[in-house]
Amino acid sequence: MFNYNAILISGPTASGKSHLALDIAKKYNGAIINADSMQVYKDLSIITARPSITQMSSTPHFLYGYIDPGIRFSVGDWLKNIESLLIFLEKMKILPIIVGGTGLYFSGLFGEISEIPQITQKTRIKWQQIKDNNGLKYIYTFLQRNDPLAANSINMNDPTRVIRATEVFDQTGISIRDWQKNTGNILIKKDQVKKVYLCPSKETIQSNISERIDQMVNNQLLFDEIKRIEGKDISLSYPLMKAIGVREVIEYIDGKHSLEKLKEHMNIQTKRYAKRQITWAKKKMNDWEWIKNKEDFFLS
Repeated sequence: MFNYNAILISGPTASGKSHLALDIAKKYNGAIINADSMQVYKDLSIITARPSITQMSSTPHFLYGYIDPGIRFSVGDWLKNIESLLIFLEKMKILPIIVGGTGLYFSGLFGEISEIPQITQKTRIKWQQIKDNNGLKYIYTFLQRNDPLAANSINMNDPTRVIRATEVFDQTGISIRDWQKNTGNILIKKDQVKKVYLCPSKETIQSNISERIDQMVNNQLLFDEIKRIEGKDISLSYPLMKAIGVREVIEYIDGKHSLEKLKEHMNIQTKRYAKRQITWAKKKMNDWEWIKNKEDFFLS
């Protein structure tokens, strides 16, 4: 029997990660844990290509679809959730199979992400209201005055990073840049896990993306879930609203472009995203075992 405490599977979108994880889980009596920052949200199932109900009922799946869309969920939040889960699975002698395309989640497992205190909901609501009432420029000016170290390293037109840095300073009185100098807890040791990066050829990935998007836009459930999101009046600065296709589907529903344009936009953005994922992984995950097909996976 192999001597791994966990199996980690990453790769670009539409590479077949979830299918590989399912095969491994069934063969080795494992449990699948989500490491995708968009698949954590309750109301995004179709557009994030979350495993189907059939797949999730056949094998234990954790950390999928459990976060309210009105919450700005962070890497730190996910790490807190998975830490207790890993302890539970170890006691139950169940093999964790952690799968997803969010590279920072894996970095966090290895203690490579700074441990910044969790921002309270009160602080998040406060700064979201300030942004809604006064605009992003007002917040950036506040950051320049109170935390120039962070402000000078952030694009003033990047709402996610500007608000994040402001929240951290407001709640802790310490610059996010100072917090980032400290590394986090090591939840998994690299030499005790098998790390696999599934990366098919560019042609295969692009073909898979096109096929997936065709299936999505031909599924009425896609439009139903986006209508529910639109009805919640969630700020566009929240991570959920940045999932590829969300805004485009809303614009289609509102009659701003055709179904063919919707497919075109989603294809272009998803293929660009896959390219960015691979570029990041080549720099940060070059010590992983890279394979082109799930059939190439084996445990020694």
